[in-house]
Amino acid sequence: MGLAGGRAAVLAHYLATRSRRFADREELLAWQRPRLARALRRAVRFPRYADLAGAGLDGVRLEDFPVLDKPAWLADFDGLNTRGLSLADCLAAARDAEAGRSFDTRLDGLAVGLSSGTSGSQAAFLTSAAERARWAGTMLARALPEGLSGGARVALVLRAGGPLYDAVGGGRVSFRFVDLYDALERQAAALVEFAPTVLAAPPVLLDLLAAERTAGRLPIAPRLVYSIADVLDPDVAGRVAAGFGVAVGQIYQATEGFLGITCAAGTLHLNEDLLLFEDEPAGPGRFVPVVTDLFRTSQAVVRYRMGDVLVASAGPCGCGSPLRPVAAVEGRSDDVLLLGRGGRVAPCFADLVRGAVLGAGAGDFQVVQGDAGDLVLAVAGDGWEAARDGLAAALARAGFDLPRIDRGDYLAPAVGQKRRRVRRESSARDG
Repeated sequence: MGLAGGRAAVLAHYLATRSRRFADREELLAWQRPRLARALRRAVRFPRYADLAGAGLDGVRLEDFPVLDKPAWLADFDGLNTRGLSLADCLAAARDAEAGRSFDTRLDGLAVGLSSGTSGSQAAFLTSAAERARWAGTMLARALPEGLSGGARVALVLRAGGPLYDAVGGGRVSFRFVDLYDALERQAAALVEFAPTVLAAPPVLLDLLAAERTAGRLPIAPRLVYSIADVLDPDVAGRVAAGFGVAVGQIYQATEGFLGITCAAGTLHLNEDLLLFEDEPAGPGRFVPVVTDLFRTSQAVVRYRMGDVLVASAGPCGCGSPLRPVAAVEGRSDDVLLLGRGGRVAPCFADLVRGAVLGAGAGDFQVVQGDAGDLVLAVAGDGWEAARDGLAAALARAGFDLPRIDRGDYLAPAVGQKRRRVRRESSARDG
């Protein structure tokens, strides 16, 4: 697909997304059903699902497919893409390209990208030109409330750029890729020169940029600010909003696709016109999403169990959209501590830990639960004792058995690294 063809395809998906309206949930679900049926018929062409290809006249059903977590999905990588590409080859090609800061890695006609590897194993994701055009068109339609006619200068601070932005840019909308691994001074200079009206970056960097703007060293005034690629903690959101003078939206995106985005009312909505979401309970008011992509063709994403814990919304959003609202992306499933309570092991969610430690005056922190169930608490600067006491008091109020809390060395996250304040080692008290 050439540059002109790519731009036309992006525009077509942009217009389709802008015109797509659902009166209510019933209409949305009715729209989903035939597209899910087509996605499942496509899925049986992948080698991993060859045993389902002989389904009867009624075809395959969603429940016929196994739920795959990340390790299982990676183990079957070559059977879950249309070219039979191996995970080792894809990772090697993408890592070589990223090391050289080249972002047009392709194998057998498919673009290869890398996940961040936060959950322990780095994954590769494959996309065709048509899939990238759909992603870009949908993203533009959802992220620019005024639409293309309003014009925008979009600065994307990312680990990797790509030719997609060349295809999208033009006319009244322009893109600037800013390298996430550059020095802060170079990033700031690039942003000042570009003067973005829309800024999208991971929350770790947004926090730093907001501080630069507050100090008068970053004279930019974006109308929209989006947090991407990591969990946006409330305290970070508050500092970024104060620094830039605008509310911070979220773009919820992962290897598995463009999962959700904040609406004009400030609520995160799941993109149920792109993916089907099933819920796995993960504690009171929380769930782990299991996703099925309705349109992807180069790589199978069918009943893929995400590693994230989402907090369910208490009710519909005031914006009127029937797309499902989510109160928060709380973190990964291994960001949930497992502690004793009432003679049983119970989940302790990151928001309780975060509120207790930050409420005790800590600027930033990390809590890691090891194999024995004990906690290691590291705090930036002074105030470790107050943070420990605040955490212990909050756990006691919630009825948890108090674990041992040891002191750790605080390591500030690098700009290209996700900020995981609460983390459970994979084997800690599981099973």
